Amino acid sequence: MEFLVRAATLLLLINALAGFAFAQDSGSLAGRLFSDISDHKLDDFKPIEAAFILSDVRSEDSLRYYVAWYDGLVDKIKGFGFDAHEPVGSARKIFNYIRTTLYDEYRLEATTLLDIVERRRYNCVSSTILYNMVCSDMGWPTQAFETPTHVYSIFHDFDDQVIVENTHPMGFNIMQNLDVYSRYLAQFYPENQAYKIGLDQLYAHENRNGRTIDNTELLGLLAYNQAYFAAERGDYERAYELVLVAQDFNRDSRSNVNFEMNLYHKWGGQCFAQGRYYDAFEVLADGVYRHPENAALRRNLRAAFFNTLKKGWERKNWHLASQTIAEMVALEALNDRDRERLRSILFSWAEYLITEQESPKARLAIAQLKKLFGDSRRVRELERAVSELP
Repeated sequence: MEFLVRAATLLLLINALAGFAFAQDSGSLAGRLFSDISDHKLDDFKPIEAAFILSDVRSEDSLRYYVAWYDGLVDKIKGFGFDAHEPVGSARKIFNYIRTTLYDEYRLEATTLLDIVERRRYNCVSSTILYNMVCSDMGWPTQAFETPTHVYSIFHDFDDQVIVENTHPMGFNIMQNLDVYSRYLAQFYPENQAYKIGLDQLYAHENRNGRTIDNTELLGLLAYNQAYFAAERGDYERAYELVLVAQDFNRDSRSNVNFEMNLYHKWGGQCFAQGRYYDAFEVLADGVYRHPENAALRRNLRAAFFNTLKKGWERKNWHLASQTIAEMVALEALNDRDRERLRSILFSWAEYLITEQESPKARLAIAQLKKLFGDSRRVRELERAVSELP
């Protein structure tokens, strides 16, 4: 139970950080969307609106324009006169129509809906989002399947699932063409690796560590891809902000684990090198919370932690020290040597706060000492000293 309480406390702290990151932009479309998704569901925005905002649509007028484009697409498709009793055949027609009329050039970086609308380019994320959105607005349930390297659509027809590979012209019900799909997948592997796995096993290899996601989680992949390209530009701060948003859409992404960990190292390291120790601590704390098995993240977190406490002591900022200690304790990332060092720091704070007659703060420092390290004669002496303060 204590571990669950600590985890919940840390999650609240990290969520607060995500809100702070976009506080200065809270009135913009992006800021309002990020606030809306902070509880992991959309209330104020439609999914298609969220998709365009994540595609870098920034003004209300532009958003209305692109949503009207999408609504026109759906209205045109509805006019095709589908047979309500043949949803699979209808879904195939939608797939063929979208592929032949809306885009024709696959580009790895074409991850947004604007790439489709303005440039007729697509990748697996943008094409899957568009297909799933249209099917959903036609009243046909869809999901997606995310693998460590890819995403595709799942169209539901009662108990049947139809796999839709949106990046391949033969992609509708692709499992009927598994040999074609295997050869298609092989191009994304080094030749030796593809043959080592086996062409007939590539699909299974791709999907072994994947999972089914809903369409809200699918939008998280768009945010992740935007973060990836921001990091490629060297804008690690923007990349990190987008990752926090992506996590609100999709908290268990299977395709972005390595990217996340690398970003935590790079952005946390850049903050640390600039002397922004608390910023580095917050980034690395988020990394350790999501990837507690990563020893390098934990080591760097401890360095950022003690440097933050040092700066807090130099500025006599007890609030900063207390908040940082609470987060670090919740992460359970301190070794025995670190705990002894922290014990000495807390004693110094308690003694200083008593000297300054800061009774409430001194009591909090003493309470943290007792909780972390138990009672002792020195603690009792501090308790008597604070009780005698005016």
